[in-house]
Parts: sequence; C-alpha cells; structure tokens
Amino acid sequence: MKKKHKTISILFILIIYILVSPDKERSDLRIIPAWSFNIQKYDSSGFENASLNPFRLGRYFGYIDYNGKASVVDKIYHNLAQSRKYFINYSSVTDNLVINKNDGTFYSNLKTSGYPFFIDERLFITSSNNKTISEWDTEGNMLFSFENEAEITSAAANAETFIAGFVDGTVIIADNERKIEKLMNPPLSRINSIYGLAVSSDSQQIAIITGLEPQYMLIMKKKNNQYNRIFTYQFADNLRYSRLISYSEDNRYLFFEGRSIFYCYDSKTKNLSSVRFEQSITNIHYIPETGFFAITVQDDNGSKSAFYLLYPDCRIIYTKSINKDVNFLGNHGNRFYFGAGTDIYSVDFIKEQHS
Repeated sequence: MKKKHKTISILFILIIYILVSPDKERSDLRIIPAWSFNIQKYDSSGFENASLNPFRLGRYFGYIDYNGKASVVDKIYHNLAQSRKYFINYSSVTDNLVINKNDGTFYSNLKTSGYPFFIDERLFITSSNNKTISEWDTEGNMLFSFENEAEITSAAANAETFIAGFVDGTVIIADNERKIEKLMNPPLSRINSIYGLAVSSDSQQIAIITGLEPQYMLIMKKKNNQYNRIFTYQFADNLRYSRLISYSEDNRYLFFEGRSIFYCYDSKTKNLSSVRFEQSITNIHYIPETGFFAITVQDDNGSKSAFYLLYPDCRIIYTKSINKDVNFLGNHGNRFYFGAGTDIYSVDFIKEQHS
C-alpha cells in the first residue's frame, strides 16, 4: 500500500503540472485535480458498477469509477470491443467471442466469428471480409444481419436506430424492430463512398459524410418517416479515411473533423463554427454538464501534442501543451478523465459565477 500511495502522490504533482498550469486559460474556469494513477501499477478490484467508465490506453483497457477506483485493468489480446457494462477481449482469429462483465467475470459466449464493436450498449459484428454486419444480444442471439457487395466503412446507433454506410455509397437504416431499409444518398461526387455517419439520440436527424472529389457533410431530417436533406457542407479537402462525426447528447450540436479543423453545427442557431489547429486532431469529447468540447491534437510524427477546451462556437477556453500522446478522454459529470501514455488523470472543471 505504501508503494501505491507514493506513486499516486508523484502523479498528483504531474497532473498539476500538466493540467493546472495552462498556456491559456479563462479567469472564470477553475481546474481542480481529483485523482490519478498509472495503469501498470494499479491493482484492479473486480467490482461491478453500472456507473463505471470504460477506458483504453494503448494495449491496456479497463474500468474506473468516479473516485478513481479500478474494477478491471488488463492487456488487450488482439483488439477490444467495450461498452460500459461489457467487454470482448478477442484474438485475431476465433470462432467464439467471449463476453465479460465490467467486473471481469464471464457473462456469455457468442458462437460466431468476426469483429465485434459496441455502440450505445448494442453489440454489432462485422464479418471477416467486412461485407456483412449483424447485431447480437449479449445472450448470444442474432437480431438481424445485412450483407452488401461492398465493404462497410462506417456505423452509428442509438437505442432505437442503427445506420451503416458502405464503400459503394449505400446507407442502410434499421429501426427498433430491426426492419432494414436503404436510405437515399444523393450522388454528389465522383466517388460516393461513405466516410462518416451520426444519428441523433431521438432519431430525428442523420448526418452523413459522403463522397470524394468533392466530399460533403449532409444533415437529413425525418419527416413523415422519410429523411430529407436540410443542410449541406462541402469540404475543401478530401480525406480518404473516416472522419469523426457525432451528435451531442442533447442533439443540439453536431460536431465533426476536417484535416486539423474542428467543426460544430448548432441546430438551434443554424450556425456552423470552425477552428483550425496547427496539428492533426486525435480526440474529440463533448462534456454536456459544462458545455465544453475537449480536443487533443498531435504532430504527424508524434513529437508535439496539445489539449484544448472549446465552447461550441469554437472560442478557446483553455490550452495546454503536452509531452505525452493523449489517447483517452472521458467524463462523469463535471469530472473529466484524461489518459496519456499509461497514466489516467482526473480533474474537476468548475465554472465560477461572477456577480
């Protein structure tokens, strides 16, 4: 125990240096260190808790609670599918996928091969050739399956709706009864591949990043059980890989990335804001309790990184240069989790009220 306390005290000095001494900070924002630990030196406790936060740092993964107590800390075999409640730590070639609970205990076994991933606590599996997508429950029952001639490139889901996009420009949508339909994707580009998808939590809007030469971001709104395009943005560049795109939990903001550009569309004001960084974006995380976006950027050679807090209109609140590769961002209320290297730090963001 003495060794663990010494490690934590040293890391607290490090967290104060990294996060509380910013390059730029607004006077109405206080950042208070909460806890920190090194995942290679931290003993997991193996407890089950619905409010645990999943994390992944390089070849390690696990679960932590609000107070920094770890339930699971383990190495990744080949790859990992992880939700708040369950994880699948799987090998590269397997005919069975073992589902474990967030306390590390066995839950069930899926007798199928493929590559699993969780979205909003829903479990999906793509086939080895990446042309078939299926949904399974955690008891091992397949709920639906869809096969396409082209490979899948992107997927998004909420509790009731699932959407997937493919290299040939196909977009499918499945409702809560697992009825699958093809969504009309207007052929606007020379190449019509799908490079990003997002669905609002109420299923009223779908956002699609589509095409090359040129590439577009489309917002489609549901009316009379049909999705119609209501907003179009044409990118100045063509990224030949999936762009990050997601809705905020309250559905007001749609945020997505360009090459070193952060975009935020406000559905209430119909305003699209953006900010350009000198480095490539590596993580984007929205903190609904504060209304901040947390963003990390990094040079292509990994020699320089930085951490930003932004308002949705892209005004910068906080900036800090970092000498580690940041590979995990998360939050529980106002408490923010920040993973760099093999360390996880936690701070509380406090917005001061001035009279």
